[in-house]
Amino acid sequence: MKENFKQTDLICIVDKKGNILYYNNYNDVCNKLGSNDVIGMPLLEVYPWLSNETSTVLKVIEKGEPIVNELQCYEVNKSFTVNAINSAFPLKNKSDLLGAVIVSTNLDEKPHKMKKNSRIHKEALATLHAKYTFNDIVTVSEGLNLTKIQLKKAALKDSNILIYGETGTGKELFAHSIHNDSSRRNFPLVAQNCAAIPSTLIESILFGTTKGSFTGAEDKQGIFEIADGGTLFLDEINSMPIEMQVKLLRVIEERTVRRIGDHRDIPINVRVIASTNENPMNLLKEKRFREDLFYRLNVVSVEIPPLRKRKEDIDYLCSYFINYYNQAFGENITGLDSEARKILNNYGWPGNVRELRNCIEGAFNLVDGSIITPKELPTYILASEEDAPIKKLSDGNSLMDLVEQYEKEILKDALVKTHFNIAKAARLLAIPRQSFYNKMKKYKLQT
Repeated sequence: MKENFKQTDLICIVDKKGNILYYNNYNDVCNKLGSNDVIGMPLLEVYPWLSNETSTVLKVIEKGEPIVNELQCYEVNKSFTVNAINSAFPLKNKSDLLGAVIVSTNLDEKPHKMKKNSRIHKEALATLHAKYTFNDIVTVSEGLNLTKIQLKKAALKDSNILIYGETGTGKELFAHSIHNDSSRRNFPLVAQNCAAIPSTLIESILFGTTKGSFTGAEDKQGIFEIADGGTLFLDEINSMPIEMQVKLLRVIEERTVRRIGDHRDIPINVRVIASTNENPMNLLKEKRFREDLFYRLNVVSVEIPPLRKRKEDIDYLCSYFINYYNQAFGENITGLDSEARKILNNYGWPGNVRELRNCIEGAFNLVDGSIITPKELPTYILASEEDAPIKKLSDGNSLMDLVEQYEKEILKDALVKTHFNIAKAARLLAIPRQSFYNKMKKYKLQT
Protein backbone atom coordinates (compact mmCIF):
# COMPACT_ATOMS: atom_id res chain seq x y z
CA MET A 1 0.00 0.00 0.00
CA LYS A 2 2.92 2.33 0.80
CA GLU A 3 4.26 1.78 -2.73
CA ASN A 4 0.83 2.53 -4.22
CA PHE A 5 0.67 5.77 -2.24
CA LYS A 6 4.04 6.87 -3.59
CA GLN A 7 3.09 6.10 -7.16
CA THR A 8 -0.32 7.68 -7.25
CA ASP A 9 -0.28 10.71 -4.96
CA LEU A 10 1.20 14.17 -5.24
CA ILE A 11 2.08 15.55 -1.80
CA CYS A 12 2.81 19.22 -1.18
CA ILE A 13 3.27 21.24 2.01
CA VAL A 14 3.07 25.05 1.93
CA ASP A 15 3.51 27.71 4.59
CA LYS A 16 0.75 30.18 5.46
CA LYS A 17 1.92 32.51 2.66
CA GLY A 18 1.56 29.76 0.07
CA ASN A 19 5.30 29.08 -0.38
CA ILE A 20 6.26 25.44 -0.94
CA LEU A 21 8.09 23.71 1.92
CA TYR A 22 7.87 20.12 0.68
CA TYR A 23 6.95 18.65 -2.69
CA ASN A 24 7.09 15.30 -4.43
CA ASN A 25 6.31 15.05 -8.11
CA TYR A 26 4.83 11.56 -8.21
CA ASN A 27 1.90 11.47 -10.61
CA ASP A 28 2.26 15.19 -11.40
CA VAL A 29 1.33 14.93 -15.07
CA CYS A 30 1.38 18.68 -15.70
CA ASN A 31 4.58 19.73 -13.94
CA LYS A 32 7.92 18.01 -14.44
CA LEU A 33 9.91 20.08 -11.93
CA GLY A 34 11.86 18.14 -9.33
CA SER A 35 11.37 18.48 -5.60
CA ASN A 36 14.47 20.63 -5.13
CA ASP A 37 13.44 22.97 -7.96
CA VAL A 38 10.33 24.26 -6.25
CA ILE A 39 11.21 24.50 -2.54
CA GLY A 40 10.61 28.07 -1.43
CA MET A 41 8.64 29.02 -4.54
CA PRO A 42 5.08 30.39 -4.33
CA LEU A 43 2.59 27.66 -5.23
CA LEU A 44 0.93 29.84 -7.89
CA GLU A 45 4.26 30.27 -9.69
CA VAL A 46 4.68 26.50 -9.93
CA TYR A 47 1.01 26.08 -10.94
CA PRO A 48 0.17 29.35 -12.75
CA TRP A 49 -3.15 27.98 -14.03
CA LEU A 50 -4.46 27.87 -10.45
CA SER A 51 -5.61 30.79 -8.29
CA ASN A 52 -6.46 31.51 -4.66
CA GLU A 53 -10.08 30.63 -5.51
CA THR A 54 -9.36 27.32 -7.31
CA SER A 55 -6.39 25.91 -5.38
CA THR A 56 -7.59 23.44 -2.74
CA VAL A 57 -4.63 24.00 -0.42
CA LEU A 58 -4.81 27.81 -0.63
CA LYS A 59 -8.54 27.68 0.21
CA VAL A 60 -7.63 25.66 3.31
CA ILE A 61 -5.08 28.32 4.34
CA GLU A 62 -7.68 31.05 3.86
CA LYS A 63 -10.43 29.29 5.87
CA GLY A 64 -8.33 27.24 8.29
CA GLU A 65 -10.54 24.20 7.74
CA PRO A 66 -9.79 20.89 5.99
CA ILE A 67 -11.18 20.06 2.56
CA VAL A 68 -11.52 16.32 2.00
CA ASN A 69 -11.95 14.53 -1.33
CA GLU A 70 -12.63 17.58 -3.45
CA LEU A 71 -12.93 16.81 -7.15
CA GLN A 72 -10.84 19.40 -8.98
CA CYS A 73 -10.89 19.85 -12.73
CA TYR A 74 -8.67 22.51 -14.28
CA GLU A 75 -7.21 23.51 -17.61
CA VAL A 76 -3.41 23.51 -17.88
CA ASN A 77 -3.54 24.76 -21.46
CA LYS A 78 -6.06 24.73 -24.28
CA SER A 79 -5.39 21.08 -25.08
CA PHE A 80 -4.73 19.58 -21.65
CA THR A 81 -7.01 19.26 -18.64
CA VAL A 82 -6.56 17.46 -15.34
CA ASN A 83 -9.07 15.68 -13.10
CA ALA A 84 -7.89 15.04 -9.56
CA ILE A 85 -9.15 14.20 -6.09
CA ASN A 86 -7.63 16.58 -3.54
CA SER A 87 -7.58 16.48 0.25
CA ALA A 88 -5.90 19.31 2.15
CA PHE A 89 -5.49 19.93 5.87
CA PRO A 90 -4.36 22.97 7.88
CA LEU A 91 -1.16 22.67 9.90
CA LYS A 92 -1.49 24.42 13.25
CA ASN A 93 0.40 24.98 16.46
CA LYS A 94 -2.54 25.22 18.87
CA SER A 95 -4.55 28.05 17.27
CA ASP A 96 -1.72 29.45 15.11
CA LEU A 97 -1.95 28.51 11.43
CA LEU A 98 1.47 27.42 10.13
CA GLY A 99 0.52 26.23 6.66
CA ALA A 100 -1.24 23.32 4.99
CA VAL A 101 -0.60 19.95 3.35
CA ILE A 102 -2.34 18.59 0.25
CA VAL A 103 -2.54 15.05 -1.13
CA SER A 104 -3.72 14.91 -4.75
CA THR A 105 -4.68 11.78 -6.67
CA ASN A 106 -4.85 12.05 -10.46
CA LEU A 107 -7.93 10.42 -12.02
CA ASP A 108 -6.83 10.73 -15.63
CA GLU A 109 -6.78 7.53 -17.66
CA LYS A 110 -3.14 7.24 -18.76
CA PRO A 111 -1.60 3.84 -19.61
CA HIS A 112 1.45 4.40 -17.39
CA LYS A 113 -0.58 5.95 -14.55
CA MET A 114 -4.07 4.85 -13.49
CA LYS A 115 -6.28 2.61 -15.60
CA LYS A 116 -10.03 2.78 -15.09
CA ASN A 117 -10.21 -0.85 -14.02
CA SER A 118 -6.98 -0.96 -12.01
CA ARG A 119 -7.13 -1.61 -8.29
CA ILE A 120 -5.40 1.70 -7.51
CA HIS A 121 -7.94 3.66 -9.54
CA LYS A 122 -10.81 1.92 -7.76
CA GLU A 123 -9.24 2.79 -4.42
CA ALA A 124 -9.05 6.44 -5.48
CA LEU A 125 -12.69 6.49 -6.51
CA ALA A 126 -13.70 4.76 -3.28
CA THR A 127 -12.52 7.86 -1.35
CA LEU A 128 -15.39 9.86 -2.88
CA HIS A 129 -17.66 9.43 0.09
CA ALA A 130 -20.03 11.69 1.98
CA LYS A 131 -18.52 13.39 5.04
CA TYR A 132 -21.73 14.52 6.74
CA THR A 133 -24.94 13.02 8.07
CA PHE A 134 -28.20 14.59 9.20
CA ASN A 135 -26.77 14.67 12.73
CA ASP A 136 -24.24 17.25 11.53
CA ILE A 137 -27.04 19.70 10.66
CA VAL A 138 -27.31 21.68 13.91
CA THR A 139 -30.61 23.45 14.48
CA VAL A 140 -33.43 24.04 16.95
CA SER A 141 -35.59 25.58 14.25
CA GLU A 142 -38.92 23.78 13.95
CA GLY A 143 -39.03 24.41 10.20
CA LEU A 144 -35.51 23.17 9.53
CA ASN A 145 -36.00 20.08 11.68
CA LEU A 146 -39.13 19.32 9.66
CA THR A 147 -37.05 19.64 6.49
CA LYS A 148 -34.55 17.12 7.91
CA ILE A 149 -37.38 14.65 8.61
CA GLN A 150 -38.77 15.06 5.10
CA LEU A 151 -35.37 14.60 3.45
CA LYS A 152 -34.62 11.50 5.51
CA LYS A 153 -37.73 9.98 3.90
CA ALA A 154 -36.77 11.25 0.43
CA ALA A 155 -33.24 9.82 0.82
CA LEU A 156 -34.67 6.30 0.82
CA LYS A 157 -36.06 6.77 -2.68
CA ASP A 158 -34.03 7.48 -5.82
CA SER A 159 -35.67 10.68 -7.08
CA ASN A 160 -33.74 13.79 -8.05
CA ILE A 161 -33.67 16.66 -5.55
CA LEU A 162 -33.33 20.43 -5.98
CA ILE A 163 -32.10 22.44 -2.99
CA TYR A 164 -32.51 26.21 -2.80
CA GLY A 165 -30.64 28.24 -0.21
CA GLU A 166 -28.45 31.30 0.06
CA THR A 167 -24.68 30.92 0.19
CA GLY A 168 -23.58 29.54 3.56
CA THR A 169 -26.88 27.91 4.56
CA GLY A 170 -25.49 24.37 4.32
CA LYS A 171 -26.70 23.01 0.97
CA GLU A 172 -23.73 20.66 0.67
CA LEU A 173 -24.34 19.28 4.18
CA PHE A 174 -27.85 18.32 3.09
CA ALA A 175 -26.54 16.70 -0.12
CA HIS A 176 -24.00 14.63 1.85
CA SER A 177 -26.64 13.66 4.41
CA ILE A 178 -29.09 12.51 1.74
CA HIS A 179 -26.41 10.36 0.12
CA ASN A 180 -25.38 8.85 3.47
CA ASP A 181 -28.98 7.88 4.26
CA SER A 182 -29.60 6.40 0.82
CA SER A 183 -29.04 2.95 -0.65
CA ARG A 184 -26.17 4.50 -2.65
CA ARG A 185 -24.07 5.27 0.46
CA ASN A 186 -21.40 2.69 -0.45
CA PHE A 187 -20.90 4.24 -3.88
CA PRO A 188 -19.27 7.57 -4.78
CA LEU A 189 -20.64 10.99 -3.94
CA VAL A 190 -19.17 13.46 -6.43
CA ALA A 191 -19.69 17.15 -5.64
CA GLN A 192 -19.01 19.77 -8.31
CA ASN A 193 -19.55 23.52 -8.02
CA CYS A 194 -20.79 24.60 -11.45
CA ALA A 195 -19.67 28.19 -10.84
CA ALA A 196 -16.06 27.01 -10.52
CA ILE A 197 -15.91 25.39 -13.97
CA PRO A 198 -14.68 27.50 -16.92
CA SER A 199 -17.28 27.51 -19.69
CA THR A 200 -14.74 25.96 -22.08
CA LEU A 201 -14.32 22.94 -19.81
CA ILE A 202 -17.78 22.21 -18.51
CA GLU A 203 -18.78 19.67 -21.17
CA SER A 204 -15.57 17.65 -20.85
CA ILE A 205 -15.78 17.71 -17.04
CA LEU A 206 -19.39 16.51 -17.03
CA PHE A 207 -19.22 13.93 -19.82
CA GLY A 208 -15.53 13.08 -20.36
CA THR A 209 -13.33 13.01 -23.46
CA THR A 210 -12.02 10.50 -25.99
CA LYS A 211 -8.41 10.33 -27.10
CA GLY A 212 -7.93 12.17 -30.37
CA SER A 213 -11.21 14.09 -30.19
CA PHE A 214 -9.15 17.30 -30.16
CA THR A 215 -5.48 18.15 -29.91
CA GLY A 216 -4.04 16.66 -26.75
CA ALA A 217 -7.27 14.96 -25.71
CA GLU A 218 -6.99 11.75 -23.69
CA ASP A 219 -9.47 9.05 -22.67
CA LYS A 220 -10.94 10.61 -19.55
CA GLN A 221 -14.01 9.98 -17.46
CA GLY A 222 -16.47 12.75 -16.79
CA ILE A 223 -18.02 13.20 -13.37
CA PHE A 224 -21.18 11.30 -14.38
CA GLU A 225 -19.06 8.19 -14.96
CA ILE A 226 -17.04 8.77 -11.80
CA ALA A 227 -20.30 8.96 -9.80
CA ASP A 228 -21.76 5.82 -11.41
CA GLY A 229 -23.82 3.89 -8.85
CA GLY A 230 -23.76 6.84 -6.48
CA THR A 231 -24.82 10.48 -6.29
CA LEU A 232 -23.79 13.54 -8.28
CA PHE A 233 -24.20 16.86 -6.47
CA LEU A 234 -24.26 19.82 -8.86
CA ASP A 235 -23.85 22.90 -6.67
CA GLU A 236 -24.90 26.34 -7.96
CA ILE A 237 -26.47 24.85 -11.08
CA ASN A 238 -27.83 28.33 -11.80
CA SER A 239 -24.28 29.19 -12.97
CA MET A 240 -24.42 26.58 -15.76
CA PRO A 241 -24.70 28.07 -19.28
CA ILE A 242 -28.16 27.60 -20.76
CA GLU A 243 -26.80 25.62 -23.75
CA MET A 244 -25.18 23.11 -21.39
CA GLN A 245 -28.46 22.67 -19.53
CA VAL A 246 -29.91 21.11 -22.70
CA LYS A 247 -27.15 18.49 -22.80
CA LEU A 248 -27.44 17.84 -19.09
CA LEU A 249 -31.18 17.25 -19.46
CA ARG A 250 -30.55 14.62 -22.16
CA VAL A 251 -28.11 12.72 -19.94
CA ILE A 252 -30.50 12.77 -16.96
CA GLU A 253 -33.47 11.65 -19.06
CA GLU A 254 -31.72 8.94 -21.08
CA ARG A 255 -29.39 7.81 -18.28
CA THR A 256 -26.53 7.54 -20.73
CA VAL A 257 -23.50 9.73 -21.32
CA ARG A 258 -21.45 10.22 -24.47
CA ARG A 259 -17.87 11.40 -24.14
CA ILE A 260 -16.68 14.22 -26.39
CA GLY A 261 -15.48 12.66 -29.66
CA ASP A 262 -17.09 9.28 -29.02
CA HIS A 263 -20.09 7.72 -30.76
CA ARG A 264 -20.89 5.27 -27.95
CA ASP A 265 -23.49 5.92 -25.27
CA ILE A 266 -22.28 4.75 -21.87
CA PRO A 267 -25.04 3.67 -19.45
CA ILE A 268 -24.92 5.44 -16.09
CA ASN A 269 -26.78 4.93 -12.84
CA VAL A 270 -26.61 8.22 -10.98
CA ARG A 271 -28.90 10.12 -8.65
CA VAL A 272 -28.67 13.88 -9.18
CA ILE A 273 -28.95 16.41 -6.38
CA ALA A 274 -28.70 20.00 -7.58
CA SER A 275 -28.65 23.27 -5.70
CA THR A 276 -29.12 26.93 -6.49
CA ASN A 277 -28.28 30.01 -4.42
CA GLU A 278 -30.96 32.04 -6.22
CA ASN A 279 -34.71 31.63 -6.14
CA PRO A 280 -35.59 29.07 -8.87
CA MET A 281 -38.80 30.93 -9.75
CA ASN A 282 -36.79 34.09 -10.48
CA LEU A 283 -34.33 32.08 -12.55
CA LEU A 284 -37.18 30.67 -14.63
CA LYS A 285 -38.65 34.14 -15.21
CA GLU A 286 -35.24 35.46 -16.28
CA LYS A 287 -34.72 32.48 -18.64
CA ARG A 288 -31.56 31.42 -16.81
CA PHE A 289 -32.95 28.03 -15.84
CA ARG A 290 -34.58 25.84 -18.47
CA GLU A 291 -38.10 24.81 -17.46
CA ASP A 292 -37.68 21.23 -18.67
CA LEU A 293 -34.48 20.78 -16.65
CA PHE A 294 -36.07 22.45 -13.62
CA TYR A 295 -39.01 20.05 -13.64
CA ARG A 296 -36.70 17.07 -14.13
CA LEU A 297 -34.62 18.06 -11.09
CA ASN A 298 -37.38 19.48 -8.91
CA VAL A 299 -38.98 16.14 -8.08
CA VAL A 300 -38.24 16.81 -4.42
CA SER A 301 -37.96 20.52 -3.66
CA VAL A 302 -36.12 21.88 -0.61
CA GLU A 303 -35.71 25.45 0.59
CA ILE A 304 -33.20 26.09 3.38
CA PRO A 305 -34.15 29.31 5.19
CA PRO A 306 -31.39 31.87 5.80
CA LEU A 307 -30.14 32.34 9.34
CA ARG A 308 -31.84 35.74 9.69
CA LYS A 309 -35.20 33.95 9.29
CA ARG A 310 -34.47 31.42 12.04
CA LYS A 311 -33.11 33.63 14.79
CA GLU A 312 -33.69 30.88 17.34
CA ASP A 313 -30.69 29.07 15.87
CA ILE A 314 -28.18 31.88 16.52
CA ASP A 315 -27.64 31.28 20.26
CA TYR A 316 -27.70 27.52 19.75
CA LEU A 317 -25.13 27.65 16.96
CA CYS A 318 -22.91 30.02 18.98
CA SER A 319 -22.85 27.48 21.83
CA TYR A 320 -22.19 24.65 19.38
CA PHE A 321 -19.25 26.41 17.72
CA ILE A 322 -17.81 27.53 21.08
CA ASN A 323 -17.78 23.89 22.21
CA TYR A 324 -16.27 22.86 18.86
CA TYR A 325 -13.42 25.36 19.00
CA ASN A 326 -12.78 24.69 22.69
CA GLN A 327 -11.93 21.14 21.65
CA ALA A 328 -10.07 22.16 18.50
CA PHE A 329 -7.93 24.83 20.18
CA GLY A 330 -7.69 23.41 23.69
CA GLU A 331 -9.44 26.44 25.19
CA ASN A 332 -12.11 26.82 27.87
CA ILE A 333 -14.34 29.66 26.63
CA THR A 334 -17.60 29.56 28.55
CA GLY A 335 -19.73 31.71 26.25
CA LEU A 336 -20.63 35.23 25.12
CA ASP A 337 -21.34 38.20 27.33
CA SER A 338 -24.82 39.74 27.10
CA GLU A 339 -23.75 42.61 24.83
CA ALA A 340 -21.93 40.34 22.37
CA ARG A 341 -24.91 37.98 22.33
CA LYS A 342 -27.26 40.90 21.62
CA ILE A 343 -25.08 42.14 18.75
CA LEU A 344 -24.94 38.70 17.12
CA ASN A 345 -28.69 38.25 17.45
CA ASN A 346 -29.36 41.65 15.85
CA TYR A 347 -26.98 41.11 12.93
CA GLY A 348 -28.42 40.05 9.55
CA TRP A 349 -25.90 37.26 8.71
CA PRO A 350 -25.72 37.59 4.90
CA GLY A 351 -23.13 34.77 4.92
CA ASN A 352 -25.41 32.63 7.08
CA VAL A 353 -24.06 29.76 9.21
CA ARG A 354 -20.65 29.84 7.52
CA GLU A 355 -20.23 33.49 8.48
CA LEU A 356 -21.30 32.82 12.08
CA ARG A 357 -18.83 29.96 12.37
CA ASN A 358 -15.98 32.13 11.09
CA CYS A 359 -17.03 34.89 13.51
CA ILE A 360 -16.75 32.56 16.51
CA GLU A 361 -13.44 31.10 15.30
CA GLY A 362 -12.06 34.60 14.85
CA ALA A 363 -13.12 35.53 18.40
CA PHE A 364 -11.19 32.52 19.74
CA ASN A 365 -8.03 33.99 18.23
CA LEU A 366 -8.50 37.32 20.05
CA VAL A 367 -10.20 36.59 23.38
CA ASP A 368 -8.18 37.17 26.57
CA GLY A 369 -10.45 35.73 29.26
CA SER A 370 -13.07 33.03 29.27
CA ILE A 371 -15.92 35.16 27.85
CA ILE A 372 -16.26 36.51 24.30
CA THR A 373 -17.06 40.24 24.38
CA PRO A 374 -17.89 42.74 21.62
CA LYS A 375 -14.23 43.72 21.23
CA GLU A 376 -13.47 40.23 19.87
CA LEU A 377 -16.19 40.46 17.21
CA PRO A 378 -15.45 41.56 13.62
CA THR A 379 -15.47 45.32 13.15
CA TYR A 380 -17.93 45.11 10.26
CA ILE A 381 -20.48 43.43 12.54
CA LEU A 382 -19.98 46.11 15.18
CA ALA A 383 -20.33 48.79 12.49
CA SER A 384 -23.63 47.31 11.32
CA GLU A 385 -24.91 47.54 14.89
CA GLU A 386 -23.89 51.19 15.10
CA ASP A 387 -25.39 51.99 11.70
CA ALA A 388 -28.81 50.57 12.59
CA PRO A 389 -31.10 53.62 12.78
CA ILE A 390 -33.35 52.05 15.43
CA LYS A 391 -32.35 49.25 17.76
CA LYS A 392 -34.50 46.19 18.09
CA LEU A 393 -37.41 46.39 20.48
CA SER A 394 -36.57 45.06 23.94
CA ASP A 395 -38.32 44.89 27.29
CA GLY A 396 -38.68 48.31 28.92
CA ASN A 397 -38.14 50.38 25.75
CA SER A 398 -41.09 52.69 25.10
CA LEU A 399 -41.74 54.49 21.83
CA MET A 400 -40.25 57.68 23.36
CA ASP A 401 -37.10 55.74 24.38
CA LEU A 402 -36.63 54.53 20.82
CA VAL A 403 -37.27 57.97 19.29
CA GLU A 404 -34.75 59.59 21.61
CA GLN A 405 -32.25 56.86 20.86
CA TYR A 406 -32.69 57.52 17.15
CA GLU A 407 -32.41 61.30 17.63
CA LYS A 408 -29.17 60.91 19.58
CA GLU A 409 -27.64 58.81 16.79
CA ILE A 410 -28.64 61.44 14.20
CA LEU A 411 -27.03 64.23 16.23
CA LYS A 412 -23.83 62.24 16.66
CA ASP A 413 -23.71 61.50 12.93
CA ALA A 414 -24.20 65.19 12.07
CA LEU A 415 -21.37 66.20 14.39
CA VAL A 416 -19.01 63.66 12.87
CA LYS A 417 -19.84 64.72 9.30
CA THR A 418 -19.20 68.42 10.15
CA HIS A 419 -16.05 67.75 12.19
CA PHE A 420 -17.92 68.70 15.38
CA ASN A 421 -18.82 72.20 14.19
CA ILE A 422 -22.14 72.87 15.97
CA ALA A 423 -23.27 75.64 13.61
CA LYS A 424 -22.66 73.49 10.52
CA ALA A 425 -24.28 70.46 12.15
CA ALA A 426 -27.39 72.50 12.97
CA ARG A 427 -27.58 73.77 9.37
CA LEU A 428 -27.15 70.20 8.10
CA LEU A 429 -30.25 69.18 10.07
CA ALA A 430 -32.09 72.45 9.31
CA ILE A 431 -32.70 73.32 12.95
CA PRO A 432 -31.70 76.43 15.00
CA ARG A 433 -28.20 76.34 16.48
CA GLN A 434 -29.59 76.79 20.00
CA SER A 435 -31.95 73.84 19.55
CA PHE A 436 -29.06 71.68 18.44
CA TYR A 437 -27.02 72.82 21.45
CA ASN A 438 -29.88 72.08 23.85
CA LYS A 439 -30.24 68.57 22.45
CA MET A 440 -26.50 68.03 22.87
CA LYS A 441 -26.84 68.92 26.55
CA LYS A 442 -29.84 66.61 26.88
CA TYR A 443 -27.95 63.62 25.46
CA LYS A 444 -24.61 64.64 27.07
CA LEU A 445 -22.82 64.83 23.73
CA GLN A 446 -19.34 66.31 23.75
CA THR A 447 -17.61 68.24 20.96
